[in-house]
Amino acid sequence: MTLLEQLDSIVGALDAAGIEYGLVGGLAVAVWGAPRATQDIDLLVRPETVDAIMTTVEPLGFRLRALPMRFKDGMQLQRVSKIDGGALLTLDLIIVDDNLESVWASRQPLEVSDLGGRSIWVISRAALIQMKAAAGRPQDALDIQNLEEQDR
Repeated sequence: MTLLEQLDSIVGALDAAGIEYGLVGGLAVAVWGAPRATQDIDLLVRPETVDAIMTTVEPLGFRLRALPMRFKDGMQLQRVSKIDGGALLTLDLIIVDDNLESVWASRQPLEVSDLGGRSIWVISRAALIQMKAAAGRPQDALDIQNLEEQDR
């Protein structure tokens, strides 16, 4: 299964379960029109939905749970992975906190042609640029440049 097919399965299951999410990270950059290679799926989620999400994605093969992570900037992340065709696929759940509330509020449904026209919840381009700027890695700087070029 491709990463996009995995994303389609995950968001289909979350939508069916009525669980809110917002796509962030490399796949969100691609959805906004600046395709790039990425190895994982990053979703912004409310803290009270983490257990329900874990239960929802388990039948899709996501059974390898890591311990919750907290970074220096306060960001919290829950990682769950699966082995697919010998490759490790990671789903990172970034937990909404006070610092990410405005990013969460920016979510909007976007139709994704590569997913057969399915609408998925994605954070706004501006919020994605904000998150990328805060992360500050070299790939994030390239993502910002590509997102800004797509906005012209």
